[in-house]
Amino acid sequence: MQGVVASHGGSTLGGVGGESSSANNASPMSLSNENENVAHGNNINYRGGGDDMTDNGGGGVARRYSQQHQYAQNQDNLDDEDEGNNYSTAGASSSQQNPLKSRNHHHQHPREAVTRHYSSQYTLPSHCYPGELTVYSWGRGEDGQLGIGDTSDQDEPTYVDSLRGVGVKQIACGSGHTVVLTGEGEVYTWGRGDDGRLGHGDNGWKYVPRLTNSLTGQIVTHVTCGSYHTAAVSSNGDLFTWGGGMYGKLGHGNESGHSTPRRVETLVGLSIVDIACGSRHTAVVTNKGCLYTWGDKENGVAGHGDTEGHQYTPKLLERLGGKKVVQLSACGFHTGCLTDMGEVYTWGEGKFGRLGHGAERNCHSPRLVESLLGKRPIQIACGGFHSAVVTQDGKMFTFGGGEHGQLGHGDKVNKVKPTYVQALDGIFLRQITCGWSHSVALTSQGEVFTWGNGDHGKLGHGSGKKVSTPQLVEKLVGQNVVRIASYNEHTACLVEPHSVSQNGTRRAAPGTMVPISAGFLHDMKEMVNDEEYSDVTFIVENRPVYALRAVLAKRCEHFAAMFRSGMRECEEGAQIPIPNMSYSVFLLILEYLYTDSVKIDLEHAVELYIASDLYQLATLRDMCCVVVRRSIGSENAAYLLQTAHEAHCQVMKDVAMEFIVGNFDVVSKSQGIKAVSHGLLLEILSLRP
Repeated sequence: MQGVVASHGGSTLGGVGGESSSANNASPMSLSNENENVAHGNNINYRGGGDDMTDNGGGGVARRYSQQHQYAQNQDNLDDEDEGNNYSTAGASSSQQNPLKSRNHHHQHPREAVTRHYSSQYTLPSHCYPGELTVYSWGRGEDGQLGIGDTSDQDEPTYVDSLRGVGVKQIACGSGHTVVLTGEGEVYTWGRGDDGRLGHGDNGWKYVPRLTNSLTGQIVTHVTCGSYHTAAVSSNGDLFTWGGGMYGKLGHGNESGHSTPRRVETLVGLSIVDIACGSRHTAVVTNKGCLYTWGDKENGVAGHGDTEGHQYTPKLLERLGGKKVVQLSACGFHTGCLTDMGEVYTWGEGKFGRLGHGAERNCHSPRLVESLLGKRPIQIACGGFHSAVVTQDGKMFTFGGGEHGQLGHGDKVNKVKPTYVQALDGIFLRQITCGWSHSVALTSQGEVFTWGNGDHGKLGHGSGKKVSTPQLVEKLVGQNVVRIASYNEHTACLVEPHSVSQNGTRRAAPGTMVPISAGFLHDMKEMVNDEEYSDVTFIVENRPVYALRAVLAKRCEHFAAMFRSGMRECEEGAQIPIPNMSYSVFLLILEYLYTDSVKIDLEHAVELYIASDLYQLATLRDMCCVVVRRSIGSENAAYLLQTAHEAHCQVMKDVAMEFIVGNFDVVSKSQGIKAVSHGLLLEILSLRP
């Protein structure tokens, strides 16, 4: 990961069965171990922070550690945005020489878009920057889908502290799992893991976010998930799917499931720009606005006109031939899409009126929602039993099942046609999302409203009560929310850490700091080891390193005490030797002191931990542990263990030992195990159950 920023401070506020199950898939409860996050060579740019962080779960071995605007209001503005407007990121490829070394990055150019595309995940406003969004989640936590390290429900938005240091730009919720996309094009997943839906090569539950290492080398631009499967689009337009394969919804030509991402070969050569996953089907849109679907055909879910059997590979939806689809949504057993002409089409199961056609009949192929003509819709969102549409002027229409009040009309009555939500009159909406029995709306002011079924606290109002009209989520007042997501029993959002409110004052989300301009940070970094701006010289590995006393003394008590001591070495013009430390790590220490930000890679994490401990830089030291815990995997764990052992770094040794003992069958077959000394091998064996 490159250029991802973690922020200062932060605190924590206040399932549906899979397609297949076995005794080995049982959700592990909280044990005193740490999640075995992977991705050798993972980097993090760390800025401040270091509060307590708790991670649990992962691959059947639960582990615990203590560390630590508005949218365009007219069609022209929307048309000016490139498809998805995803941030430019650098590519990644694993180092072959040393599993602890950072990945080398190279740029990959996405294919040229033909159609302007309003992604269902939605482009961020122009003032948001990659690497600066924090994650909140709330609702049901039984499967670890909230990412807070345990299985508790949360009835108010809760800061996902375990994503500190990971800049998130996209988020999606499934039935019992969650997926996020970082500004660097990497994918993290967590929650229920049966059917392999998390993409980590196993069926284990993960209670904290874990990097999907199988996508290393791909720059992902889009992610989403359904009930039991997950999907991602790479920068060159390729589609990857994984998880439960029943009904053929993965698109690989059969019903086999996959626990790691696998490219959908049928679509190779097309450039995918949007994806949507239901319970039994998947749909994608190409850069030319063509729509492909596959999966279950029952009740017309796939949309190809027939209802028998399953569609095992992506098939062009001929009914929309000649139309350019610009946005797509799916949930449960129906799908909706929006064309560049402002037309809304829906199809699939019609029960409760969720298709908006004025009746409850199923629709086996896309059908125009006539009552929305002229309303200028810019987004459709499908829920389990209802649907919603937002128009260009920020208005919201809902239709379908109203049993839990999820339509927002103050009653529990079904609506078979789109009906305007009067309770939000005068409030400009820029995004909506629908769960199975609740709804979430995001306003142009970055505020969140929820309504419907409040079970498990998924409305975020501090209780499990149902509400039938939109209610403001009070815990998010003062934050600038830029994205929302929901699916079944939980809800999530992305918050811009630092923003300016209408009265011009700064407001900061937990885990953030008042923003400093990129130019200032660049200038400060340029001053590191610059002889012109120095008044003290260190000698590290027989090489001079230049620094400014005032910066070091103000930022680090160790150096302040050194300069106060009157030591001869500290006199002006003297050179101060720094023994037992590498030149590169000492420069990292200085960079952190100058900028409060430093890229930590696995290659230097152990030595940097020791150095930051020596200089009493607790937040940097703790973040070294976080990086190692996120980056450790079967290929690098043994090298890391040997490195920590030789450096006499017990904390890092314990992290590596924990991982190896819990994943011995895999690690013992890796090349890295050859690097472990005989004594350490005996220690590993003695700790095995």
